[in-house]
Amino acid sequence: MAVNYLVDSLGTGLFLTGGVAFFVRVVGLTATQVGVGFSIAGLVTLGASVPTGWLADRVDTRRLLFLLHLAEAALFCLYPLVHSFLGFVLVASATSLAIRAASTVRSALIAGVLEPDRRVAGRAYLRSVFNAGFAGGSALAAWALADGSHFACEMVIAGNTASYLLAAATLIPLPSMPPQPRPVGAAKAPALKDIPFVLLTLMNGLLGINGIVLTLALPLLIVSGHGIPRALAGLFVTANTVLVVVFQVRLSRNADTVDGGARAQRRAGVFLALSCAGIAAAVAVHSTALTILCLVVAVLLLTAGELLAMAGSWGISYGLAPDHARGEYLGVYALGMAFAETAGPAATTYLGIDQGAAGWLVIAGVFLLAGFAVSPLVVRAQAKQAAARALAAVAGGAEGIEAAAGGGA
Repeated sequence: MAVNYLVDSLGTGLFLTGGVAFFVRVVGLTATQVGVGFSIAGLVTLGASVPTGWLADRVDTRRLLFLLHLAEAALFCLYPLVHSFLGFVLVASATSLAIRAASTVRSALIAGVLEPDRRVAGRAYLRSVFNAGFAGGSALAAWALADGSHFACEMVIAGNTASYLLAAATLIPLPSMPPQPRPVGAAKAPALKDIPFVLLTLMNGLLGINGIVLTLALPLLIVSGHGIPRALAGLFVTANTVLVVVFQVRLSRNADTVDGGARAQRRAGVFLALSCAGIAAAVAVHSTALTILCLVVAVLLLTAGELLAMAGSWGISYGLAPDHARGEYLGVYALGMAFAETAGPAATTYLGIDQGAAGWLVIAGVFLLAGFAVSPLVVRAQAKQAAARALAAVAGGAEGIEAAAGGGA
């Protein structure tokens, strides 16, 4: 699984960093068309994780992920054939669908491969591997951006395509992961009707907006003025990537249970709120040195919040997902991050850029409320599941008695 993450992330870093050059220089799209096209693709595939998770519970998870990696590779082969904006939107939507589906299925596969008490630590390690690979892919993309030739840009697409084929190959040594049987008497209600779990999904999405703050809102703030060196935007993202690689495992150690995950997300809300308060202070002060100092502290706090929020999300989602409906629950939980990716850019840009320091304080309040809402929602979710297990046990016992009576007759 680590090698799977590594080769996938190398291709992802290569494509996300250098892909724009391909679409602008080879396909002939404008930068605005590329941005709008990817936004449309994101909206089209927003809810793809839910049906994908449902499917993952009913087929061999390893085989499904293998096929999805092959589909990703095949779809990326279509990009060199694109010659119009409409064609770009269609291919981007199809590739986005495959990528979202693969992400959901891989989360379910990890839960099947690892023992329950190793899942959070395993996800933390794999995320560190992913970030390291992403950084390597971004470095490779720098060559394509510097070269600027059609061949170099086409190699970006070819490299990402090859990464998906290699990712598929890494799954061959893994054991098969057939569907888990539904326990006798277990409810058939879909995960979307588990209201406490859906609300936890929303809170996770709100905390997940921290990624948009780092990669979009903060860079926009830096380039919009305030006397801040523009190179800091890239340095902050690089520093964040390195810190995730180094500290994700360490900060995930106490989040391997549902309660531990809730505590981690509560602390994440505090760190993220303090980070936004630091950005607000950077906007308010009139000294360039103090502004830079405030931003450095803010990025460190933001990274700590990100690490804790991710660790908490794994403890909560894996802990609350029943084995027989793991894919469906993880698919629903993924909607939170999809929400962050969809609503986060517009919300953080409006509040952080247009409204200044006051807007950053509003974002801080959202992070704080989301973090503190997690624990009571976890209590409700656990109580709901305990009641469901009790009903299932009663139903299972009743079925056993009826079967015994039938056999005696």
